[in-house]
Amino acid sequence: MSSSTHSPSLARPRALAARVERDRLWVSLEDGREIGVPVAWFDWLAAATPIARADLRLVEGGAGIWWDRLADGISVPGLLGQPERP
Repeated sequence: MSSSTHSPSLARPRALAARVERDRLWVSLEDGREIGVPVAWFDWLAAATPIARADLRLVEGGAGIWWDRLADGISVPGLLGQPERP
């Protein structure tokens, strides 16, 4: 059996797109997965207006999601329970 240290499963997950619909944050990952998490997981996002929630952008090549109006963000690896890496 062979293994590769360049396996996609070992790579840092990255988002291709993100959106907030009602009470969920949806993130489409470059490996084809789409995850949805409750905005209630993040007090600052749950307290935001729908307009502020919708005003998001991907940062660091899809490694994070940032809300300029809220001056806060979320790491994509963190959403998946992975440790942060530099």
